[in-house]
Formats: sequence, structure tokens, C-alpha cells
Amino acid sequence: MAELLAAFAVLIAAPFCIGLLPALAMPGEKTAWHEEQAAKNKIAEGKGKKRFKWQQKKVSVCPAAVYASGFVTMLAVFQVVAVPIILFETWGFPRIVTIYSVLLAVLSVLGLIFGFPVLRGMAADVRALITRRKMPSIETALYWVLAVGLILFQMYMAYTHEFFDGDDAYYVAQSVIAEQTDVLYRILPYTGLSTSLDIRHALASLPIWEAYLARVTGIHPTIIAHSVLPLVLIPLTYLVYYRIGMRLFKGTFRKTAIFLILVSLLQIFGNTSIYTNATFFLMRTWQGKSVLCNLVLLTAVWALLRLWGTGKDGEQKGRKQAGWWLLMAANNVTAAMATTMGAFLLGLFVAITGLVLAIREKRPGRLIPLAATCVPGIVYLAIYAAVVFL
Repeated sequence: MAELLAAFAVLIAAPFCIGLLPALAMPGEKTAWHEEQAAKNKIAEGKGKKRFKWQQKKVSVCPAAVYASGFVTMLAVFQVVAVPIILFETWGFPRIVTIYSVLLAVLSVLGLIFGFPVLRGMAADVRALITRRKMPSIETALYWVLAVGLILFQMYMAYTHEFFDGDDAYYVAQSVIAEQTDVLYRILPYTGLSTSLDIRHALASLPIWEAYLARVTGIHPTIIAHSVLPLVLIPLTYLVYYRIGMRLFKGTFRKTAIFLILVSLLQIFGNTSIYTNATFFLMRTWQGKSVLCNLVLLTAVWALLRLWGTGKDGEQKGRKQAGWWLLMAANNVTAAMATTMGAFLLGLFVAITGLVLAIREKRPGRLIPLAATCVPGIVYLAIYAAVVFL
């Protein structure tokens, strides 16, 4: 029971609490049944009165958006903590565990304090959902039952079936080594012999994050990778798909459900080779390449769709977009955490997409904040080049 509680705290509760911070400035992510205007999200002004968080007006943000943004931010924080320690401390894993655990606790508390208006908005949305008279049609309900059923089926198959992959001999083995010996990338997994720092893999800290999960939960790293993470990363990816669908289909539940069904079918029947996105998603869920393709890039698409659909000058009815820019920056760091090429690939994707959107919307000034979100990736690539060539 203690293991499950620890896993819940790190993988569910902490990301949700952390996600309350960027959710304060995420226009366009309110729940579909929310009827209040976005202008009510502003803090009440008046000669220093009503400035406490419990006195602020409610902010409506979909819980799926809160959790997804918090999870990406949580991974980015681990990358920032882990990389310096990996570079300079051979037996630095306990230090990573301590620092990261403290940061998770602090950020979670800050999220609960400053994100209280979002919690109030969620409570109001739940009441509005319960009391609303208009019920979804039977057809829409059936679509959603089928969509959720397909997602649960993928989770069930990923949890109950063992998929062999040769890369686990390195990545999962590194997690086991870090958790059992506290050594960071100085032991060669194939032979168990000491080696110099493996720069090619060391700066992508996802295996160390999995070792962290094993340390704080007491669950073996292999079980974390093969059994626990698919139960988290698969539904998390579909939460991002859900938010993308709600954006593409303008909040239409029926079309979004059909969109999720089609995506699920493509994933289930996509194992046409060992290199397809679907193969990585369902059979190598815990590996960095899968996280990059199925979570990081999707999050970038989700954020870009919102950034270019919420009004002029980065506002929607007076609401700033700081949450989206924060998510983009955190996502850039998470890309580097997933794989050493992640920061470059995501930066290239953001640059090309941003250039096209800026030309189309005739708003070249928006390229400046987009470039700023890629700065963490540029710093990461500079560190990588310095370690390799100097």
C-alpha cells in the first residue's frame, strides 16, 4: 500500500498540483460547459482589497490540461536538477533524490496556494456539469464509451503483456544500476565494468527519473518501466490528444470522441514495423524516444494551436498567455530529457511551424517569444557540445 501511495503522490498528485501554476494563464482551456466569461478570471481590483487567493475569482481550466502541463513541467524540473549532478558527481543519485523530492514538494504547495482560483473554477465546473439540463445524446455517449474503452484496452495490453526490446539492456539497466549502486552513467550495463561518463546518453536523464521513481516508491526499476509507466504515459498522451481534439473541433464532444477513436485504432494497428510511432507508444512506452514522439511533440502541437488561436497580442479577453509560454519552455527541456537529439528536433519543429504561422497571420513579432522558449534547448546543446569537444 505504501508503494501505491508513493506512486500516486509522485505521478498523479504532484503533477496536478504543479500544473495549477501555468493553468492560471492558459486561455482557451476552460471546460466545454463553462458559461462564465474569461474576464472573470482576472483578480478583483480595489485599493489593496481581496488579494488573497481564496478571494480571487474562479479560473476555469480543464483538469486534463492542468495535469498534462504539470507532468511536462515536472519532467523538466528533473532534467534541470539531474544534468549538473550527472556531470560532476559519480555517486550523485542520492543528491538527485533529495533535491528533486524537495522541489516537488515546494512546487506542489505553491501550486495549491497560487492555483487556488483554478481549484475553485473546477469546483464550479463540476457543479455546472451536475446541474446542467442538457444531456449528451445517446450517440455521443456511445462514441465516448468506445473511445474510453479503446484507451483502457491499450493500457490493459501494455500492462499484462511482456514486450521484448533490445534497448532495455541499456536504458532499463542504467535505471537499475543508478537505483542499486547510486552511480550515474559510470558503469557499462552490458559488462558491469567501470567506464568514463557516457555523454551520448548521460544528458538524457529519463532512465535516472525512472530510477528515482523506483527509489521513492520501493518498486523495482524494471517494474516501473514495463508496468507502471504505461499506465501513466498512455492515458496522459490521450489527454493531450483530447485537448487537441477539443481545439480542432471547437469543443464538440462528438467529433472529439470520434477523433480519439481514430487515433486509438491507428495506434492499435500501427505495428507495421519496429520503427513506427505506434510501436514505440505501446511496446516501448518507457523509453525516451517514445516520450519524445508521443508526448513532447504532441504537447508542442497543443500549445502552438492555442497560442495562435486566442486573440491579438497574446491575449484573450484581457487574459495573458504566460502559461502557454511556460509550457513551451518546459516542454523544450523535457525533449532534452527524453533524448539528446530531442532539444534540436523540437526546436527545429517549433521554428518551422512558428515561421509558417507568423507569415500566415502576418505577426512576425510572435517569433521572439517562441525563440525564447527554445533557449533552454540551446543551452542544453551548448553544454553537450562543450562536454564532447572540450
